[in-house]
Amino acid sequence: MARPARPAAARAAKAPASQPAPTRPAAHQTRTSALEHELQVHRVELEMQNEELRRAQLELAAARDRYVDLYDFAPVAYLTIAGDDSVVEANLTAAALLDEPRAALLQHRFARFVCAADADRWHRLRQWALQQQGAQRIELTLQPRSGAVLYGQLDCVRVAPAGTAPTLRVTLIDITQRKHAEIDRSVAATLLETREAERRRVARELHEELGQRLSALKMGLTSLRPRSPQSRQAERIDEMLETLDESMASVRRIAAELRPSMLDDLGLNAAIDWLVRDCAQRLGLAIALRVPDVDPPLDERRTTALYRLLQETLAYLARHASGAEIDVELQLLRHELVLTVRSHGAIAPRSADRRGAGAALQTLHQHAHLLGGRLVIEPDASGGERHTLRLPLADAARAPETRASRPRP
Repeated sequence: MARPARPAAARAAKAPASQPAPTRPAAHQTRTSALEHELQVHRVELEMQNEELRRAQLELAAARDRYVDLYDFAPVAYLTIAGDDSVVEANLTAAALLDEPRAALLQHRFARFVCAADADRWHRLRQWALQQQGAQRIELTLQPRSGAVLYGQLDCVRVAPAGTAPTLRVTLIDITQRKHAEIDRSVAATLLETREAERRRVARELHEELGQRLSALKMGLTSLRPRSPQSRQAERIDEMLETLDESMASVRRIAAELRPSMLDDLGLNAAIDWLVRDCAQRLGLAIALRVPDVDPPLDERRTTALYRLLQETLAYLARHASGAEIDVELQLLRHELVLTVRSHGAIAPRSADRRGAGAALQTLHQHAHLLGGRLVIEPDASGGERHTLRLPLADAARAPETRASRPRP
């Protein structure tokens, strides 16, 4: 028997009670909101990362520009040389030094700029540097395109990135002025040695030949002296003997000034002591001297140059210093030799009455240059001048004590 159909109103009223409220749209909305929030966070993070990337890119570009500026406009020439001697990289300083456009420089071998006399040395150094670690140095004579020869100092370092052939990073420094100064110093030293050899020869001839002849003449005159001391002939002979004594003393003094024998026989300290005594006696100066207990470790050339420097300094101060007191001190320190000559008393103003002062000072600086030291001339608190020579020593032995001597009358 069929059941009667229920009214539609009853079905509609009963439906909410039998079915739960729909929750799927709310959950979907929640997940959507979470995804939107997540996407928003990721977008913010990406924007921050992009900002960091842009800032890093700008910093890298600025660093690259600084590197390019430092590399191209560095005061030292930089080159990268491959194993076959071709120039791979070069800065503007290298192009200017070699007088070659950089584009053309990168198309040539570096040996093209090396003079023929040094070509073999460069080839051997390049092969050696490509196999060694650390810097390798060489000095070469280079021939730029302009034709003006220059001296260069090259420091080569091997660079071998993974998977690439080794190359050489090279710094090139123009040492032409230094080389010319060394050549000038060598020529001046040769001239000084020649002059000293000539002085030594003349001093030996004066002492051995002229001195002996004067001694023989004195003995001859003494033998001719009459027995009666009251005779006119005896008086004349006495006068001649006195003149001979003075001449012999002058010969000995001139020979000693030309080349003191004690400089060769007894060393520098003894020669300086004699020089101070002689200057004090002849010039009427009071000179206080302080020297080390042992002679400084100098070769013959530098010993002679130091002696001549002190000799010229004393002569200069004797002519231009109004005072009569001079202090001379020679200190042998740990790494250097210091010679100090100090005058007590005013120095004459540098005007027309001191015509020879400029030449004398130039001579002093030349002697210091030949020694390889540095001479400083400055005013002293007493109104005089202080001459200080600092001479580097290769021997780093402990400095001995310095002994003092009394002022020379």
